[in-house]
Formats: sequence, structure tokens, C-alpha cells
Amino acid sequence: MRGRTGSVTVSSSMPTPSPCVLCLCVATLAATLSGCAAERLKAAPPSHAPHLAGNWTLDAARSEHISTAVTSLQSQLHRLVLKAQRAHQAAASEEPPAAGSQPAHKPGEHGRDERRAGPQAGGPSALQEPGVEVSAPMFGAAWVREFIGHVPVGDYLGLRLTAGQFALRSAAGIQECALGIQTAMAFGDGGAVQTCGWDDQSFIVRLVPLIGPQLTERFAVSPHGELVMTLHMSGHGIDVRLMRRYRRTPHAVAPALLPTSD
Repeated sequence: MRGRTGSVTVSSSMPTPSPCVLCLCVATLAATLSGCAAERLKAAPPSHAPHLAGNWTLDAARSEHISTAVTSLQSQLHRLVLKAQRAHQAAASEEPPAAGSQPAHKPGEHGRDERRAGPQAGGPSALQEPGVEVSAPMFGAAWVREFIGHVPVGDYLGLRLTAGQFALRSAAGIQECALGIQTAMAFGDGGAVQTCGWDDQSFIVRLVPLIGPQLTERFAVSPHGELVMTLHMSGHGIDVRLMRRYRRTPHAVAPALLPTSD
């Protein structure tokens, strides 16, 4: 699902992953996911599972605003960029001179050759772009896009949950997930494995990318009968959450309804 970006602007020039890349992503991550017994999701609902299916309308007054979460995410990404820059500068300052290197410049001659060495020549400036050697800053814009894109669009949701499939309908379209099946998905500028199922009294949709933090959607029912959706991006130095509350409504979801609260 895709949400509105509001005033947030992100861009990326990297290509969309091919089916072969996504298959490789599944092969790489499947063993990791199957080995995490503590985080394994169950296809069968627990006893006294909450009734999630139905039509829901957003309680904007009791929900967190998208912009607050995105601002936090961008701030964390900025700190990662600064950390990567400091790490690169420290490594460069500690690197010993190569064997057979030229002697030190005489006064007045320093920097003459370095000015001719640019990115095309592989000179020092070729490594000055923030995050060139660190995955987190490189893919930061894509992570922001994915976080925003998994916030349901509009003020209404239609949720359907059967023994084998989860489907969530909003103004952006339909998000689906097959219970108990690992599925290759596009994620940012790479691929990810999607799984979904029950964890205690919550229903979880989890995206674990080949590169970057995982994205978890958690659906639960509060003691007051509200649908509580929590979107959580975590890992690789990132930890940001967004909580939305919905009230049950007898009205059918209007998929073309535009957002009024974000």
C-alpha cells in the first residue's frame, strides 16, 4: 500500500529489482527466518483471538501523525550519515602510507597533485559522499518511502482475515499476505521476504529486506474495541513507530476516499 508523502521528498536512481534478485532474497533470508523460532508467526489464530475483520474508520484525534514519525526517521538517518562520515574520516587518518609512496611535499607544493585527482581518478574526493561505504545512509531515502508507503491511505479500512489469507483495503488499494508462506516482495531499492501470522493476541505482517531495517505491521484490538495498528521500522540503527487507532463502523469502506488527517 502507498500513503501520501505530504511535504516529504525522497528520490532514488537505483533500478527496481528483477525477479532473479527477489528469488535470491528469498533464498538468503528463508533460512534466517526459519531459524528464528522465537519470532516465528503462526498461521492458526490463538485461543480467544481478537475479531479483526470488518470495516474501520480512523480515530484521528487518538492516532499519531505520519509527519511526526517521518521526522524522527529522517533525524535517525541523519545521525547515521554523520556517524558514517566520522568513521570514514577516522579510518582515513589512521591508514598508513602505501609502500613506495611519494615523499612529503615541500612547502608551497602541497595539494597540487591532489587537485588533479577527482572522483574519476579515484582520488580522495571519490569517497567523500556520505554513506558510500555504509548501507544505511545509502538506502535511507528508500526506507523513508517504504515507511510512508505502508501507512494506510484514507480514513477507512476494510480488513479481511481467513484461515489462509490477510487482506487490508484502503484508498490506496489492497494489501495481501498469505499466512504461513514466505513471499518475495520489492522493498525500497532491493528485495524483501514478507511473512504474516499470529503472535500472541496480535496479527503481524513482517517485511525483512536483504538490506536495511525490517518493517512490522501489528494489528490488535484494544480493551475498548478499537483496532490498533502499529507500524514499526527497526534495525540498522533505526527505531521508529507509528500508532493508528480505528473505530468499527457498519459502513463499507470507500476505497477512493482521500485522507483528511495527514
